[in-house]
Amino acid sequence: MTKDDLIFRMEILQPLEFTYKGKLYNMTFDKVGDGTIRIRFGRVFEEQTYSSFGELMNTAKIDNHFFKDMLDIL
Repeated sequence: MTKDDLIFRMEILQPLEFTYKGKLYNMTFDKVGDGTIRIRFGRVFEEQTYSSFGELMNTAKIDNHFFKDMLDIL
């Protein structure tokens, strides 16, 4: 997956699910009261909430690796 692929998925609010080293990860979206969209990403049932694409890319991790550095192998 490329960064552009991920951005496109996020623009159309398409969920993402993948397995890495036998652990299931997903990305979903929630709309909060004021209408803004929050990104939920992480291992299933352990997701973290991110307020923007930038926050997701700068802080989300898969194991000990940043998510943004793992895109090319997903």
